[in-house]
Amino acid sequence: MQNKLKKIFGKIKREGLINAIQNYVNKEATLKKELKIIRDYHLINEEERKQQKEFKFECEEKISIITPLYNTPKDFLIQLIDSVEKQTYSNWELCLADGSDLDHEYVREICMKYMEADNRIIYKKLEENEGIVGNTNKAIQMATGTYLGLLDHDDILHESALYECMKEIQNSADFIYTDEMKFEKKIEDSIDIVCKSGFGKDELRSHNYICHFVVFKKQLLDNMTEFYRREYEGSQDYDMVLRLTEKAEKIVHIPKILYYWRVHAGSVAQNLSVKQYAVDAAIKAISDQLKRSGEKGTVKCNLPYETIYRIEYEVPQTPVVSLCLWTEEKIDYQVYIKELLKKTSYRPLEIITTAEMSFDYDEEQIQIITLRKNDYKNRYEWFENARKSMTGQYEVYMNCECIPERKEWIEELLMYASRQDVGVVGVSIKNSEEQVVFGGGILDKEEGIHIMNEGLEWREQGYEANMRHVRNTTLLTSVCMMIAKEKLDGAGGFQTDLGDCADIEICLKCLEKHYWNVWNCFAVMKYTGDKSIKDFWNNDDLLFERWKDRIEREDNYYHPLLKKLGKI
Repeated sequence: MQNKLKKIFGKIKREGLINAIQNYVNKEATLKKELKIIRDYHLINEEERKQQKEFKFECEEKISIITPLYNTPKDFLIQLIDSVEKQTYSNWELCLADGSDLDHEYVREICMKYMEADNRIIYKKLEENEGIVGNTNKAIQMATGTYLGLLDHDDILHESALYECMKEIQNSADFIYTDEMKFEKKIEDSIDIVCKSGFGKDELRSHNYICHFVVFKKQLLDNMTEFYRREYEGSQDYDMVLRLTEKAEKIVHIPKILYYWRVHAGSVAQNLSVKQYAVDAAIKAISDQLKRSGEKGTVKCNLPYETIYRIEYEVPQTPVVSLCLWTEEKIDYQVYIKELLKKTSYRPLEIITTAEMSFDYDEEQIQIITLRKNDYKNRYEWFENARKSMTGQYEVYMNCECIPERKEWIEELLMYASRQDVGVVGVSIKNSEEQVVFGGGILDKEEGIHIMNEGLEWREQGYEANMRHVRNTTLLTSVCMMIAKEKLDGAGGFQTDLGDCADIEICLKCLEKHYWNVWNCFAVMKYTGDKSIKDFWNNDDLLFERWKDRIEREDNYYHPLLKKLGKI
């Protein structure tokens, strides 16, 4: 109480009494509005409940819910089992492996009572407690379903969780994950939501964002000696998700809150402190995936974020990088290139410019090519002409109103662009007011092009710290992006009839070829121009017509609830 009063008086002292009251009123109004949006989004009504219960799937797969128990509080255990019994999809079994001690005999009694009333509940008292790793593995041995779902012993399932997963299983999904909500007392009053992106290999390597609720085909465990591995204790879930998503053929994210993560004293949701052994296990899990994939790289924490990881991939050689500079303004290229190279450590570089006169740079590993604009109708027509003169294995397209913040920016892009499974790689861009100008791009059927976190203060971390880790995205921009020459050739080069949006089409073609497009927060550009990034994509009618089917589909990286709440 004393601390709370100190905070209130401190706030009044900083803001003044009237401002403090007004800010409090505004905050409460915002929270009330958000609560209504969130309630409407995740709570179902009686009609929806009835429809789901009556719906007949073509093939009703059995889903085994895996729950290890250990000294679970009575109320939590009863609420957990009740939430499974209330599922609108009925072909499930609940596998309860109990490692509770003798002082918590009530756990067995409650489970036995439920098991006698419902034969879909399977309970086993373990001879000894083997911790979450061993107890979970024992619960899996009890499962007879073709799919497994993971439910912690103090959490609750949304009543539609299995129904929604079953819809995706009908469409051949073999690994499914959903959104979740943290709650303390009443689920209906919580606004602590965790809304996730669609699956991204690089985002998963950056942090374990998948978490709850996970359902996967049991067959994915074939040839695995153990589901959870003791040497990864503390990050056993992370190791498990990395291994299963490697094997899965169709990974689906359901953008719905279908799991309720209880916050209480002693729960993982409440205890935000990170044990070093858990961090070490996470780094080992990512490092082991690199080894399995035949990739070389070093994994470390992106401090001060202990559970966000950064990979420095090895680039075996130092290939020539062609740097194609463009601008719509009149600039002194000699001054700009001198400043650019002062802030660029990578060599060898080949620089193509639209300068009016040619000039040399006195450095052996720098070659400058001057290619005047002439009568090219747009920058992409000039790019295509410039490509005829390029010799680099990797091509960077960059607006001259950008200047790097860190000297290693090309190395940061190259370590991703040199991967066989990556298409376009882009940077994080801020303006002179220290605001986000570009944090990745998304296509939306209502909004058109949406830029992630545009206008966010640079010091802010973004939703779920999404400005602090490498992630996958749909669109990147030729204001600054890199792509391997062979990938750009394979995509047919820049289509000049698309005008401003030829870079967007390259990104979409890369996705069609099952490449990842990567936004790298560690490659940062300061942008001094007056235009927004969207202003460079003005003439988009032909793009939207050509890619209509793609745009009509919801973008995996644009969450519908976060869109409603204006959080991304």
